[in-house]
Amino acid sequence: MENDADGVAQKLEQQAEGGSQTKEEVVASTSGKQQVLVQNNESEFSAQDLHGNDTKILSLLNEEEGSNYSFKGMMRKLHIHQQSLARALHRLEEMGLVERSQVGYRLSKVGETMVAARATTRRSIIAVPKGREYMQLLQTYIPVDIRPAEIVRALVGKWFRNLRWVGLIESGTGFTLQWASDDGSFQINLRMISDYVVIETNAASQKEKLQAMVGSYAIYEQITKILQDRLAPANAYVLHRPALHQQNN
Repeated sequence: MENDADGVAQKLEQQAEGGSQTKEEVVASTSGKQQVLVQNNESEFSAQDLHGNDTKILSLLNEEEGSNYSFKGMMRKLHIHQQSLARALHRLEEMGLVERSQVGYRLSKVGETMVAARATTRRSIIAVPKGREYMQLLQTYIPVDIRPAEIVRALVGKWFRNLRWVGLIESGTGFTLQWASDDGSFQINLRMISDYVVIETNAASQKEKLQAMVGSYAIYEQITKILQDRLAPANAYVLHRPALHQQNN
């Protein structure tokens, strides 16, 4: 997980985006119906070639721009068996619709085109129980000299209490880091907007809310360690200087 986090941090600090080859989209008319064909290098496939799990994965990755989900995270979000998910991801990678990222999987450029072209693909297929609106648990100020990459490095891929890592969404306004409870009953989002961090949950029952609060404090504790590490060199100098002075005397 540390290697993944370091890779994400390096990507954010350098603001480097990996380019993808431009693929050609062809629309063919057959028996009065339009069919989207995507040419990926030498292979050609139809949107109708996608299986049920393929569509679920594409819809999840397309739910928000900049979505990156780990393998386990997709299992928790989609409730797909491990082997079925592995086969679907392999198939989508072979098609060139999905690619690996520093923190999991994301849509490729041709995948984005494919999903956008499919009128039957919904923006969201994750079933969230009615009434499960997100409520804010914590909000804290982050000094402007703390880079978002430092927070990402400290949190990405980590588990906190009964919270399991799900994925990372990068957008033009900031970052959203996601965790889900080990039983999948609720989710926690950490949103980094400007110089603030907001932690929210869709926990419903009192038990879930308590678990969410405990988990959110564990996440918050990890963030405070970043601030403490920033202050540590100065504190160490102040604390150790008198001792060194006494030794010299």
